[in-house]
Parts: sequence; structure tokens; C-alpha cells
Amino acid sequence: MSAQIPQPNELHQFLVPETVWETYQRAKSGNAESQYAMYAVYRYGRGVDVDPVQSAAWCLLSAEQGYPDAQTALGVIFNNGEGVEQSCTEAVKWFTKAAEQGDVYAMDNLAAAYYYGDGVEKSFAEAVKWWTKAAEDDHADSQLKLATAYYLAEGSDRNVPEAIKWFKKSTEKHSRDAMRSLGKIYREGDGVEKDAAEALKWYSLLAKEGDGEAQFIVGEMYLAGEGTEADRDAAINWFRLAAEYDYDPALEKLKELGVEE
Repeated sequence: MSAQIPQPNELHQFLVPETVWETYQRAKSGNAESQYAMYAVYRYGRGVDVDPVQSAAWCLLSAEQGYPDAQTALGVIFNNGEGVEQSCTEAVKWFTKAAEQGDVYAMDNLAAAYYYGDGVEKSFAEAVKWWTKAAEDDHADSQLKLATAYYLAEGSDRNVPEAIKWFKKSTEKHSRDAMRSLGKIYREGDGVEKDAAEALKWYSLLAKEGDGEAQFIVGEMYLAGEGTEADRDAAINWFRLAAEYDYDPALEKLKELGVEE
């Protein structure tokens, strides 16, 4: 599992060297936010040398006071073994604390831990539970991961309608993976009734994002009249676009059609 850490907030991101001492004094006095700021100082080298051990120590102090950003960051620290002995179990412990306070990054990381069984017993139900919470809070990565989990699951865990719901939500943030998955689902009729026109819609959106494979597929669909009226000229235009993105099958298709690039 590759854990994700939230970017420092405005206070931490723009912390300048002349304020580090003041922040340190507040942190030493027990201010949780300042302790988290000191974590950021040492993690990102804000006016000091990067020091994973110091960074982890300040993060722990803040996390122990219940500061959710610090708890999430500490989960990442333990997950990756940055300045501490690596421990997925400790990572899960801190992700859980932050997730229970509503931190979407922690929810996303906790869901992944349950999904892959990192530091905790593998549980599809728990993974879906936490990804759903984060997805409902509009966390883009979680929306895509939730959709993918439902789509790739086996047996009774598989839920294509839910996968489609979250893939569509993810496309609102221009997720290419979500567009590709929707195109595939509708073109193949995988868990839903085949709908070539709907497949063409999603592949076309992806193609317009500059995806060579999608451009090629749209070309194929126009050539075969799949989901639309057959249109050789439109197909060739899409194959040419895909070829410009060095998509080899498009180059081969143009040669097969006797068309110059």
C-alpha cells in the first residue's frame, strides 16, 4: 500500500525561517497545531535541514493530542518507516484515529489497508466502508478506488451499478481511468446491458483528453458503425489523432485502410 499524506495547510506551507523559532516555542508549550507545523518544518526543510526523526517526533506529540492532520501524517510515517521503525500496524492505528475524526486522507489510507491487508486483516467490507465515507465527502481518489473495488470484486462483493455510480462521479473530476472503465463496461456489457452509444460517449470524452488508445477505439467504432452511423472519414480522423500520440495500432490501421498519415 502506498499511503498518501495531505499537503501542509496554508500555515505550514508558508512557514518562513524567521517564524520557525516562534512556532517552536508554541510547540514546546504544547500547542498541537504548532507541533504539527514543526513536523512540516523538519519534513520539508523549512529553514532547517530535513530530519525525519525530528519530524516524526513532533508529529507524534501533535497526534497524541488528537490533532487529525498529525494522526494521518503519523500513519504515513509508520507506513513508510520515515524516522521510525516501519509498522503497518501502527499506521492503521493512527489512520483509524484520524478517520474517526473525519479526515478523508486517513479514510482513504485506512480503506487501502483493509483492502490489501496491510497491518490489519483483509476486509473488503471495511475497505468499502471507509472509501465510501471519503467518497461521499468528495475525495476524488477514494471515488475512483471505490468504483474500481466494486468493479473488480468477485462473487457477491461485485456491484457493477455501484461501480458505475462512482466511476461517473469520478469523471466529474476528469478521471481518465473512470472514463475508460465506463467505456469498457458499456461496450462489453459487463454487468449491464450492452450500450454502444453510451460506450462511444465515454470513449469520446477520453479521446478528447488526448488519450491515444481511446482515440483508436472511437475510430474503430465509427468505422464499424458501433453506437453511431458508420463514418469512414471520421474514423480515419480519429486514427490519425491516435497515430499522432504514437499509438501503434492506429498506425497499422491507417496502413490497412490504405491511408497516408
